[in-house]
Amino acid sequence: MPKTYWKRVVPNSIPHALQLCKEHAIKNRNQSVPRIADHLGESADLLYKWLGTAKMPVNKVIGLEQACGINFVTQYLAQSQGFMLVPVPTGRKAQNHELVELQIMMTEVAGHLIRFEQGKCEASEAIDAIKVLMQDLAFHEKNVAKVEQPQSSLNI
Repeated sequence: MPKTYWKRVVPNSIPHALQLCKEHAIKNRNQSVPRIADHLGESADLLYKWLGTAKMPVNKVIGLEQACGINFVTQYLAQSQGFMLVPVPTGRKAQNHELVELQIMMTEVAGHLIRFEQGKCEASEAIDAIKVLMQDLAFHEKNVAKVEQPQSSLNI
């Protein structure tokens, strides 16, 4: 089974986003649906119902994403309204492996664009790849800017 690069996965609907959250929790956090339900303070049967019908109370979404360790529902909601999710910059310099991953992602996006122009790739695939790259670049842009900003000290 090929490894899933969760950072590059783009949900295309609420049911898909909920399913991806559950899969991430199972594969990467060793969680089960009953354990996720416990985190939410709900029964496993109710969580299965929410996942099956894609009708979950909004006040439970953040808890679900925290339990699952990924924010696919929030990501889908933002992107469906034309917004990008960019993590809050930390101000630390990027590590070499992060820059290598960014370079690989840029090359893959260029490949998607070439394949799209040749009719060998769906527009949605190319768009999803571009969105992921834009979010990653926006994070690095804000992170670089934060490194350059002097930190204000708290005078107590």
